[in-house]
Amino acid sequence: MRTKKEVIEAVLEAIEKQREKILALGEYFWKNPEPGYREFKTSAMAKKTLGDLGLPLRDNLSITGMRADLDTGREGPVLALLGEMDSLILPSHPECDPATGAVHSCGHHSHITALLGAAIGLVESGAAADLSGKIAFIPVPAEECIEVAERRKMMERGEIKAIGGKASMIREGVFDDISLALMNHLSGATKYSCTLHNGFVIKAVTFFGKSCHAARPNNGINALNICTLAQNALALLRETFTDPSIRVHGIVNSGGDSVNIVPDKVSMEYLLRANDMEKIKQLSTVFDRAMHGAAAALGGSAEVTTTPGYAVTNDHQGLWKVFEDVVRILHPEASFSSDGSSMGSTDMGDVSQIVPAVHAAVPGAQGTAHGIDYKVKDPEMAYLDNAKILALTAIELLYGDASKGKQIADSREELLSIPEYISMMDSLE
Repeated sequence: MRTKKEVIEAVLEAIEKQREKILALGEYFWKNPEPGYREFKTSAMAKKTLGDLGLPLRDNLSITGMRADLDTGREGPVLALLGEMDSLILPSHPECDPATGAVHSCGHHSHITALLGAAIGLVESGAAADLSGKIAFIPVPAEECIEVAERRKMMERGEIKAIGGKASMIREGVFDDISLALMNHLSGATKYSCTLHNGFVIKAVTFFGKSCHAARPNNGINALNICTLAQNALALLRETFTDPSIRVHGIVNSGGDSVNIVPDKVSMEYLLRANDMEKIKQLSTVFDRAMHGAAAALGGSAEVTTTPGYAVTNDHQGLWKVFEDVVRILHPEASFSSDGSSMGSTDMGDVSQIVPAVHAAVPGAQGTAHGIDYKVKDPEMAYLDNAKILALTAIELLYGDASKGKQIADSREELLSIPEYISMMDSLE
C-alpha cells in the first residue's frame, strides 16, 4: 500500500495531466446552461465522462441525475461527492442562452466540472487500491427552485418526487446507503466557508373574485384587489417577524387578462424561509391566515397550496475540519469561516439532515450571485482546485481502513433516518 502522501500526490498528478480536459468541461457547461430537470446536454456529457472512466453507472435518476460508484472492494463508508448541473433563467445576463434565457449565474457548471475532475483524478491515479469503502459520484439536477408550477405538475405525473433534485433523489432511494456527503459551491468570496442555510416552504395562492366591466366595478369582486390586500397584510405582519432569519418573498404570476374587465382570478407564488423547520411551520400558518383573511374581507376566496421546499442545512463540523485540512494541503495560507448564516437555501440541506454532510463555499467567481455580472473569475480555482479538494477529501476520509470516515459516519447526533426526514418534510404540507 502506498502512503497517504503518495496517494495524494498521485491524484494531484492525475488531475494535472487532465487539466485541459477539465478546463474544457467547465467551459462546455458554461456555454450550455440548462434549467433544472432539463439538463440533457449536461447530463449526457457527465454520463460520457464517467462512463469513459469505466465506472458502473445508474442514470435517469430524477430525469437527468445519475450515480457512478468507485468501489474499493473493502468494507467502509460510502462517500457521496455531489455536483449540481442546473442553471438559472436570467434573460438579461449578457452570456445567457438567447433562446432560453438560461445562464449559470450561480456557478453550478463549476460544481459538475469539479465532480467529474475529482472522478478523473481518483480513478486514473488508482486511488481505490489504497482506500476502503465506496465513492459515489452523483451529478444532481434542479437545485435552483424555479418553474415551481411546472415542477408540481411533474410531481403529479410521477416524473420527480420533490421540487429539488437532491430531495427527489433521496426519495428515489439514491442515498439509501450513503454514509457521508460533500459538495462544494462556487463563491465570489476569498474565504472557504460553510454557513447555515435557511429551509423553506413554497406557497401557491389563487384568489377568486367575480368578473364584470371595469367601468362598473361594484358589480364584481376584484381578485387583484384581494391580492393587493393580502400583500399589504404580509407587509404589516413583518413587524411581528422578530427572528432575523425569516424571509417572505414572492411574485404575482397572473394579475388579470384584460384591462377593462375586473379580474376574477389572480395567482401568486411565495417562498417562506427560516433557519428552523418549526419556525417555517409557524410562518406557514400565519401566511395562510393572511391570504384567507384578505379574501374574506373583500368578499372573495383564496386557495393556498403548500409544497415542501428544502430543509435547513446541518453542516457537520467534524467533516468541515477534514475539508479545512485538505484545503491547507493546497493553500496553507487559506482562511476559513464556519459560523456564518445565509438567508438563502439549498437542497444540500436535505442531504445534511440524513448523513454527515458539508456544503462548502470555495473561491473562484466574481459578481453578484443570481445577477447579470456573475461569472467565473479564476478557472483554475473554480474547476481544478475544486476537483482537487473533492478528491483529496475522499482520500482523507477513506484512506487505509477508512477509520476517519467511519468515525464521522458514526457521529449521527441530531440526524434523521430517511423515513423520519420524509415525514418531517411532508408535515409542512
